[in-house]
Amino acid sequence: MVLVVLILATFVTFQFGIALIVKQAVAHAATVAAREAAKVNPANLMELECDINHVLAGHQIAIGANASFVLENPAPQMQVGTPICSPPATPLLDSDEVRVTICVNLTAHPILNILKDYGIDYTGKTFTISAVATKE
Repeated sequence: MVLVVLILATFVTFQFGIALIVKQAVAHAATVAAREAAKVNPANLMELECDINHVLAGHQIAIGANASFVLENPAPQMQVGTPICSPPATPLLDSDEVRVTICVNLTAHPILNILKDYGIDYTGKTFTISAVATKE
């Protein structure tokens, strides 16, 4: 009886660990994209998409059906990807700053929803992470 609880606890720990790794990867991708967007004016959305996809490739996530991003420079530009990704309202950007907001559906990673039958369901939930950089 204790073995069943320990196995379930192991799987829960494994799933939350993967979720934290994916969240860290999304945060890193947002930081890299914000730095790249701050280097050139105006920023090229296709190049930013390639940079984000390069960082997220190790987690089998790509901009498209399960992930999107928005570049603010300081006004919002076109969103890339399918899901709706709305940038945060605060803090307001200065004229010399850019912000990249990345939204990733938590079911984008193939292993992230393995405990769905046990009540831990990530369906419809997203990580929304923003990074701000000062223009060079």
